[in-house]
Amino acid sequence: MSAFIGASHVLCAIGNGTDQAWASARAGIGRIRSSHVMDRHFEPIQMGLVPEDALGSLNEELEKLPLPSRARRLLRLAAPALQAAGQDIGHPVPLFIGLPDLKPADAPWIVHVPAYLQKLTNGVVERQGSAIVPHGRAAGLMALELALNALDADPSATVIVGGVDTYLDLRLLATLDGEQRILGPRVMDGFIPGEGAAFYTLSGTGVTQVGPRAPRVVVHAAGSAMDPGHRYGTEPAKGEGLARAMVEVRQRAGALPGPVATTFAGFNGESFDAKMWGVARLRHNDFFSPNMVIEHPADKYGDAGAATGAILMSLAAKSLASGARPGPALVWAASDREPRACAVVSLSAN
Repeated sequence: MSAFIGASHVLCAIGNGTDQAWASARAGIGRIRSSHVMDRHFEPIQMGLVPEDALGSLNEELEKLPLPSRARRLLRLAAPALQAAGQDIGHPVPLFIGLPDLKPADAPWIVHVPAYLQKLTNGVVERQGSAIVPHGRAAGLMALELALNALDADPSATVIVGGVDTYLDLRLLATLDGEQRILGPRVMDGFIPGEGAAFYTLSGTGVTQVGPRAPRVVVHAAGSAMDPGHRYGTEPAKGEGLARAMVEVRQRAGALPGPVATTFAGFNGESFDAKMWGVARLRHNDFFSPNMVIEHPADKYGDAGAATGAILMSLAAKSLASGARPGPALVWAASDREPRACAVVSLSAN
């Protein structure tokens, strides 16, 4: 179970493009601003939003559909990033996409996202073989896990993996505000709501590299696990789900070029994830280099929800290919509810 990452595109508050987003993250440039949305104390909520002029637009057909505002913004975030990531493939390919934790019964539009994006991206997406993973913050890495399974069955194929999400939704923000989860003057253990989209091409081991031989980033494995002790669960929060996901990754990846030297962590600012990471780090101490570097760029652009895994994978691949960070690199993300997921990548030896 391995594959190669190709072109990618990140769209978030700190960049339109993977290069720009990674440069901003490395330079410590954040774009958290007061939004037009007020909290229950009538104070503006701080958010990491993508500028309007960077968003795509819906076509006439989709404009006529009775889509909620969050769905419309998700599509406007996803379309330009997906188009940029897949423009050089030359033919439609399956899309594996992480989406917000919404049930089709409550949000029937969510099952049609690949079809909508097919209409918005000039045929980048092939609907047959595409899959949605509506599980929140861990969804992008769970989508990667599905994609790797597909490429394991057909190593000559290429697919696109990604994720998209936004917290710019009045009902969602009101709920989080009522739960005192939004970081602000009265909430210290909270997060900055953000948004974003990221997509990257993923090719099987049977695909020949085209053009000048440049460093290629290989995904060795991805894995996921369910944690009953999640934020909204009734079981004790033991923080064991991420540790179990790492067991899956280590078993699937086999021997790596060395211990994990860089971790791209899915922290969003809340202490809940810190406990989970601490448990996983201790239980897999032999998996990590003593000098491991930890990157947690969400402090620059806010919590990107279901886009988190794809953003972190794109930034990890960029950092390894440019030599800015040592490999292998671990990428992990955890949802508000059960899902936990991670993946390990490195520069290819070939």
